[in-house]
Amino acid sequence: MRPRSDTIGSLGRAPARSTRLPPVSVPPPTGPQRGRWREWLRGAFLENVGLKFLSMVLAITVFLLVNTDRDREISARVGVLYTLPDDKVLVSDRLDEVRITVKGPWRRLQRFDEREIPRVNLDLRRAGNGELEITPDMIHLPSGLQITSISPRSVPVSFDRRVEKLVEISPQLAGRPQHGYVVTELKPAPATIQVRGAATTLAALSAVKTHEVSVEGRTESFAAETTVDLPDHVDTDASPRVVVQIAVDEQLVTRKLPGLPVVVRSDGVDPARFTVSPAQVDITLTGTLLAVEKAKAALHPVVKVSGNDTKPRDGDVVVEGLPPGIGVKISPERVKLSVGK
Repeated sequence: MRPRSDTIGSLGRAPARSTRLPPVSVPPPTGPQRGRWREWLRGAFLENVGLKFLSMVLAITVFLLVNTDRDREISARVGVLYTLPDDKVLVSDRLDEVRITVKGPWRRLQRFDEREIPRVNLDLRRAGNGELEITPDMIHLPSGLQITSISPRSVPVSFDRRVEKLVEISPQLAGRPQHGYVVTELKPAPATIQVRGAATTLAALSAVKTHEVSVEGRTESFAAETTVDLPDHVDTDASPRVVVQIAVDEQLVTRKLPGLPVVVRSDGVDPARFTVSPAQVDITLTGTLLAVEKAKAALHPVVKVSGNDTKPRDGDVVVEGLPPGIGVKISPERVKLSVGK
């Protein structure tokens, strides 16, 4: 029997021997080989430079066009136009505009102008009370663009019966005349106007106001032109112009001056000898405001006596310093006079 080799281990045959090859070193190009590399690089970058530059520009352009012309979205506003029935009045709040979101290629969106979009026409001639939906087909966009959202999507619609009525015109004023003057009369021409509107509104309407006319600092009468200011849901076929005659005059007032002391006026007699009862009276003045204000500072209630007055008697109270045109009332009109020693 052939003896077992000493190289066989307990698991079988011994592993085969491995032969390692030494690394192969490639020498750098030298001489003619290095020159060929340089010529290739110079040709790759410097030959046909114009053609290569044009190719690069075209490639960049195509890249930008493809990537910048993707679909995008912007917001826009669109006005709203109402078409109403002749026998009804729209009493619900009107919508002036809607907001939309527009989607499309970026190049088209850059040329898009919301002012060129026709207004949304809400035809309510056959509509009833309720909600009216706003749909994309009501909004006309340039080709290539589409609507992705509308806000609000619907508008409330509420009608009332249309009626006519003749109402008065009520002029409105702003400011105040100069001190001492007041507006005494207003005459609009015309005095009435024919209006039409919702039956519910006109049932409570007896007059329409005008826009305000200024009377600030006025001292004389004058005429001014203005226009009527119609309430919501009310209109007219008549001219809205109104001429208002405004009368301005001095202000008449009545002023009471209580507790004024009575002064004794004597002729050759010492007034201190006389005692007046009551010693004070109330004076009431009537006239223009400026004249009354002037008179208040100058008037005095007076009772006159003479040297013959030696016994108690009643005396009439008069007012001195009163300008003409002023009405006066004295309370009491007579006082008692007593003579001392």
